[in-house]
Amino acid sequence: MDSLINYLENCSLKTKINDLNEEIKELVVNEMIFKLDEIMKKWSDTHSNNYTGGKMRCDRGEDIETFVRHCIEFIAENEGINLVAKRGETDFKVLTINEVKKDHQVDIHVYLDDTFIAVIECKAYIDHCMYVRACDDFKIFKEFGYSVKNMVFAMEDAMKDESKIFTDHVNHGICDKCFFILDGKRSSAKPVYDQRFKKDINKDKVKAFIDYLFLLIKK
Repeated sequence: MDSLINYLENCSLKTKINDLNEEIKELVVNEMIFKLDEIMKKWSDTHSNNYTGGKMRCDRGEDIETFVRHCIEFIAENEGINLVAKRGETDFKVLTINEVKKDHQVDIHVYLDDTFIAVIECKAYIDHCMYVRACDDFKIFKEFGYSVKNMVFAMEDAMKDESKIFTDHVNHGICDKCFFILDGKRSSAKPVYDQRFKKDINKDKVKAFIDYLFLLIKK
């Protein structure tokens, strides 16, 4: 009888812990959707004929990078854990071949309890060329002995499905996960920063990203 009582108490405790985890996840997801809405509004408000090209792509990429770092910091705060997201450009890894040295980084480097666990490439959208470059960067980390999870996070997917399948094959699946938050493929003729073509944020896709981050920190 005592063993049965202990079993039921343990089940009850696990249920409460799982419920709490789901509540925290829901809190994080809602906060992230709020932040993404702010970003989309900013893009719409700053859209003009004079704001195009490289500067636009750079600024919007930085917005997404800032968002992902905020997301990780928000999880750390609510979970009470030592989870840190560093900008890659402030956290170069020095790679050495004989006497040749190279500084290497991806947009975001993630640490759990001071252990380097993941890298995330962040963009407003990812096309095939961008994805190939990201996979090349991921391979370099692996080649030099870094065992990290490799992710891509973007608002929109601008790749042909067959191009991604081919790239994943030749790179032996080096990219662990791609997260695209808006539905459908990106269209340069229908930019999401134009109110006429604004897309809704897919909550399930945001939650998938949050769930994956929680899997990383629970291992």
